[in-house]
Amino acid sequence: MLGVLVPSRGRPGNLQRLITAITTTATGDHRIYTRIDDDDPARTEYLAIDGVHITTGPRVFFGPSLNEIWPLADADGCTHLAMFGDDVLPETAGWDQMLIDALGGRLGVAYGSDGLEHRHPLDLPTHYVTQTEISRRLGWFYLPTLRHLFGDDVAREIGRGLDNFQYVPDAKLPHLHPWAGLSDDDATYREGGANRQVLQRDRAAFHAWVSEGKDADLAKLLAP
Repeated sequence: MLGVLVPSRGRPGNLQRLITAITTTATGDHRIYTRIDDDDPARTEYLAIDGVHITTGPRVFFGPSLNEIWPLADADGCTHLAMFGDDVLPETAGWDQMLIDALGGRLGVAYGSDGLEHRHPLDLPTHYVTQTEISRRLGWFYLPTLRHLFGDDVAREIGRGLDNFQYVPDAKLPHLHPWAGLSDDDATYREGGANRQVLQRDRAAFHAWVSEGKDADLAKLLAP
């Protein structure tokens, strides 16, 4: 079973759109998990949404939110985890099984086409599927020193380190980001990925992990 992890803030409409798209296109067993903030002005609207497991709590931002909800998916028996933003709109029927199958039963990272490959490196898994076992071994899903950005870079390093980093271009998972003119800008974007301070902080944390923590983490994943 696939656990789809998707923190959200200020965008109940986006989350509902994503749930509908996943329900329409996913062909395997799946459950959707989101985490919203106690102070979210749209909290009441979120809590009225069906088809999703909702966790609430103090504001902790994107990365820590993922680390809060992945154990819930694990406890529910999800063998695989997907990292999505609420601005993703899956359109390929069976994308879930395509990405799971691409891993070939070995620990790794698989990702589809976000439609923005012309704007970022082809090997950047902006949204991806991996095994729950990886998080069990590491103790986290999203590198804990990150607030919002560079989680895809970490996933790439892990996939490569496991020699199982799979790009599945036929799995279309469009990323409707204002960066590409596909959605409106809002406070969630401005306080997250578009925030220069967050960018600088997360970039430094990522490079610190590459030089000081990656090898030890890969050793945990490569152990028999």
